[in-house]
Amino acid sequence: MNFAKRILMFAGAGALAGILALSVAPKTAHALVAALVQVSNTPSSAVPVMYAPAASNVYFVTCEGFFTDSPVASCTMPPTPADRTLVIEAASVLTMTAPGVDPTGGSIYTSIQGPIFIIPMQFQTRSSVDTYAGQLQGRITIPAISDNGLTPTCGVGLGQSTSVGEFFCTISGYTIPAN
Repeated sequence: MNFAKRILMFAGAGALAGILALSVAPKTAHALVAALVQVSNTPSSAVPVMYAPAASNVYFVTCEGFFTDSPVASCTMPPTPADRTLVIEAASVLTMTAPGVDPTGGSIYTSIQGPIFIIPMQFQTRSSVDTYAGQLQGRITIPAISDNGLTPTCGVGLGQSTSVGEFFCTISGYTIPAN
């Protein structure tokens, strides 16, 4: 009986010392628990991996366009390399025009024959200048044209002609090898 009491007292003292050690040294306790937990990457329970594009493949550009007595204006982005496909993750347009000269929409395209991606515009502020903004998000893949790079163009249409106003267009994405 005394032997059992001694074992229980020794176990209780060990547990009390362990609790005290955990409260005094939480980093050590965390390291001990982390060492006991292992994550394995097997085909049946794969851990997803996402790779960021190389810095040389990132495509992040802004261009500026001006309205010159016309209801439309455009600006051209730098071309992509000839052997690369452009993947656009996001695009935005910000217009500043005279009051009452509102945009009908923005767009991004690579050629008149190619696809045109419309960017809806939303009113932001009104003072001596009307400001509208639009944003397009989602993955848009534009394949490279054989032996030519892509030259994205951003355009904005207005409800009427004006010579007062400008817009900024930004594209962010990356390029991948053409198939």
